[in-house]
Parts: sequence; structure tokens; C-alpha cells
Amino acid sequence: MELQNVSNKDLEAAAADNHRQLFCKGTIMNGGEVYSQNGLTYTYINHGFESSVAFPFMHESTAGEQLDEMMDYYRKHKAQNVGCWSLAPPQPADLGVKLLARGFQPGWQPCWMACDLKTISTYNNVPEGVVIKPDNNVSVSHIKDLPYNQEQGYLSPALLQANPAQAQRLIAVSDGTIIGQCCIFFTVGKYGVAGIYNVGVVPVMRNKGIGKAMVLAACMLAKERGYEYATLNANHMGRPVYEKAGFVFISYGITWWLMSERYFTDPDAAGTIKLAEAVGCGDIATLDISGALFSSASLSKPLANGMTLMQLAVQCSQPGSAEWLIDHGISYTALDAWDFKWKDKAMDLLARDPAEANRLYYSWNGTLMHIAAQRNDIALAQVALSAGVDLTIRDTDHQGNALGWAIHFNRPEIIKLIQENNSN
Repeated sequence: MELQNVSNKDLEAAAADNHRQLFCKGTIMNGGEVYSQNGLTYTYINHGFESSVAFPFMHESTAGEQLDEMMDYYRKHKAQNVGCWSLAPPQPADLGVKLLARGFQPGWQPCWMACDLKTISTYNNVPEGVVIKPDNNVSVSHIKDLPYNQEQGYLSPALLQANPAQAQRLIAVSDGTIIGQCCIFFTVGKYGVAGIYNVGVVPVMRNKGIGKAMVLAACMLAKERGYEYATLNANHMGRPVYEKAGFVFISYGITWWLMSERYFTDPDAAGTIKLAEAVGCGDIATLDISGALFSSASLSKPLANGMTLMQLAVQCSQPGSAEWLIDHGISYTALDAWDFKWKDKAMDLLARDPAEANRLYYSWNGTLMHIAAQRNDIALAQVALSAGVDLTIRDTDHQGNALGWAIHFNRPEIIKLIQENNSN
């Protein structure tokens, strides 16, 4: 029985269930382990595969203990690539705080979309010279620049070849060469849907309608199998393609990622985790009691995820915690103040300390101008420029200066501000 006559909440739950089943099935097929109990499901695969915490739904009173057991498990295996996926709001509500306090880092927002297959057009305008066909056996690892061409992953060759009834891949071929792929994972039961994954086209063949044609072909296959709905998680670039194919936005999700080795090489003590949770929840009473056990140096030490307690307060939007930390001798950056909407404090700090204008933020070492371009924050860009930010500084991940970032994110107003500043 598949999902029928549903609400957006049902579709959101169906997308999550499809992902959860795929994570678990892919893990088992590739020799990994799956643990599931009391609303917490997590996986582990060795050999570079991504492990997952799949849409937890835990009771607030037991969530901390469950997560501690999970962290012990991942610590034992020294897992370094673990993604925790959640619907929004998470369950429990402070799941994000608990994860950040234990070593996870903030992630990105999944964008859940769904298509009512009853309304899908039976006419698929496949570009001339392109053939779209099912194929679970041919390897795509050698196709240069084809997205999701790695042999590892949830829809791995092992899964595709062993379970063609549940996991189906479509490939797009032109002149005998594979130029695109799209995978479908079918689930049944209360939340049974066709989940679409790994839609990708080689760069030279993009913007020709091939991606849309593959998605429509996947939808038609699902419809032929009796499915009512298809779901997917869209990235920023892919969303317009899916909308043209008939998908509509349902909601955003949340992710957190366990990437740093520090959670097993230098794990935080239980007292530090408790303190971090108090900061993230704005629990001043607990901070007054537990915080007395920590020196200013200890309060300034980064957590296992690389964040300071001040950064955690900013991430969790807890100005009360930030003020408590300041009262206990902890400094803040111009960006911290800006994110708390303490504009006067940010400008005062920049005026008092010229080096603050060129402070590097995050693991990719961007300046305030990089961040302004990323966020499209015109006011922050103006403040950074007035403080004398060095526009030649390049981030360490993409080697781009602030102008390059503004161009990449298509921020015309910030581009204009930078160009005007350079001409003066």
C-alpha cells in the first residue's frame, strides 16, 4: 500500500522514511551495521562510506543518554563522516544543541519536494539524440565530472544489482556515451513513495533539458508501478529543474555532521558537554552553577566540534548565554556581535581593534566580506568596508577573494560596493 491523498506533513514524513530505509538498506548491502532502538537509528560503514543518523525521534528525558551511547559507538569505530538528518522541528526540540555539544557541526538544509504522479504529464520531451533507459549494472565511475559517479554511497553498485525491484537507476546516453544518471528507491507501506536520488548530468550537456527528462522518466516509471507520489531532496541548483518537472516545495529539514577527529582523540568531558548544553539552551541557572567550576581559559577552549562556547551561543541564538560568557571574561568577535544584532558593539570592536576587520572565520578562513557575500548582507558589507577589510584575502577552501564570492553568489549590490571601494 502506497501513500495516497496526503498532506504536506505526510509527504515530509514519507521523504524521511524513504531516506531512512535507503540509508539502512545501503549500509547492510555494503557490509555495515545498523542500530535502531527507541526512536534512534544510526548506521556505520567502514572503507570511506558515509554513516548516518536517520531522522531521530527520541523522548527528551532519554535522548542525552541515547546519544552518549551512539557517540561511544562512533568513537570506538573512529567514524569521521557521519551525517544526522532531521525533519524540522527536531524531536526532541534541543536535538541540535545535544549534537553540537557532543562533537557534531552545523550542517545544511535539505529541501524536501514532492510530485503528485497523478498530474504528471505522459509526454516527455527527451532531447534529440539522447536515450534514457534503465541500467543497474554498467559502471559510471569512469565518467568524468558526472555527479554521484562514485562507487561508494547509498545507491551503490551492490544495492542496485542486488535489489533492482527496489533500487532502479536510469542512465542518459548520447552517441554511446553516458551523460547523465538518476536513481529511484521505492518504499512501501504507510509512507510508501518513490524517492528520487543522484540526478546528475555531465557539465558539457547541461541546460539542454536532460535532467528534467530523466526526472520525468523516473516519475513515469514510478507511476507505472502504481505509486501516487515521488519525493526528493533538492539542492539550490537543482530545484528549478524539479519544479519544471512538476515537483513542489514541501519543507526544509536540518542536518548536522560529525567530521572532526577531536571527538575521539580529545573528547569533551561530561561536565563540558553539560555546560555546552546549557549555553545552547540559554539555561542561565545551570550556567551559574556549572560554570563556576570552569576558569576563563576553560570557557574559551574550543569544543570537540571546533566551536567555542560563544560561537555555540551565536549558533543557537542565545544572547543571554553570550552575555553570561562575556560577564565571565570571554571575548566576542565582530561577527558574533553582528549576529546578535549588537551593531554598536560590532562597530565599536572594529574601531578599537583594526586587526578585527581581517579576522578569519570558520574552517574555510573567510573575512567579514566573504560572509557578507555568502549571506547577501548589504549592511555587513558596508560595515566591513568602512572598517578597512582587506579585499585581497582569499579563503582557503575555494581560493576566492570577496569579489569572487560576490560574483559566484550573484550579489550585484555587494559587487558594486566592492568595485566602488576599489576605485577610491
